[in-house]
Amino acid sequence: MRRCIVVGCGGRGGYWTNQVLAAMSDEVEVAGLVDIEQEALRKGAETHDLPESALFSDAEEAMDTVEAEFTLIATPPWVHEENVASACEHGLAVLMEKPIADTLDASVRIMKMVERAELPCTIVQNYRYSPFMLAFQGAVENEDVGRLSYVTARFAADYNPPKSWGRRFRHEMDHALLIEGSVHHFDMIRNISGRDCEEIFGYGWIPAWADFEGNSNGLYVMKLTDGAFAAYEGSCTTEGHENPWHHEYYRAECEEGAVVVGADCIVKIVRVDGRDEIVTQPPDVPEPGEAILQEFLQYLATGTPSPTAIRDNIKSVGMVFAAIECDRTGRPVNVEELLAEAEERVSV
Repeated sequence: MRRCIVVGCGGRGGYWTNQVLAAMSDEVEVAGLVDIEQEALRKGAETHDLPESALFSDAEEAMDTVEAEFTLIATPPWVHEENVASACEHGLAVLMEKPIADTLDASVRIMKMVERAELPCTIVQNYRYSPFMLAFQGAVENEDVGRLSYVTARFAADYNPPKSWGRRFRHEMDHALLIEGSVHHFDMIRNISGRDCEEIFGYGWIPAWADFEGNSNGLYVMKLTDGAFAAYEGSCTTEGHENPWHHEYYRAECEEGAVVVGADCIVKIVRVDGRDEIVTQPPDVPEPGEAILQEFLQYLATGTPSPTAIRDNIKSVGMVFAAIECDRTGRPVNVEELLAEAEERVSV
């Protein structure tokens, strides 16, 4: 039985506290909860039958007080660095919500901190584990469709009403689409293509009618490794056909057909002769959050990094900050060079 401290148990943290960890209570014991909102603490305490002494408003105090093996961090991105620093000081492994941080330098500092402390750190990329995306990835890997040419991805949701994207901070932050949204989709492009992004180019913007202070829309093209490419459309101000969370559109154009999934979550292989084949989705797969947590527990047990361990996930985060640099300069950005420069520049 592993013991954990949940830092941020409201909002997205409430999903982890009251759903995932509640379902896996035979494998993980919640030893402490941290949040600045009393209602989030109350609900989490009720779920896990915790005493008042296990509830905290400060992560450092919780880690000083409660004995645990890892921390699950679900605070806003700009708080992650402070939370991870505390975890490293206390020798706690880290399972953390995406993105790694809200800046590239902070993301690299976090990676260096956990590596210097020799602590496991996995970033939550739960979209990899939905049944239809497992089926999609399997179909792309299947030799029946041949070699990959390119991937297209579309995320489109109507978040224009104030506060409609969960929390107000997403409407007020710089580059809300890229940091809070596209990090999932860029990671999925890497996941389904089996390739990393070499170079990215495109534009982000705010429509005149949008309730956002930072870029809420973007169009980007990517050069992937091994001669493949990708295109991405992201919108938080869609007034037409939506492809919101868990209903995004992906298409992989391959040598012998295209693999497609859309808002209906049905995966198909489409042939040029008109033959369509519905791809069977794997049955009885774990809920995505549970799948991530199971892989993390395996990481703790064996020392073998999870697929979304921080050293791998920095490549997805690098795509986000390369796109932000494109927005600033209007020029293509080499993702590998951007990450290498940051690693050289940043110290901990």
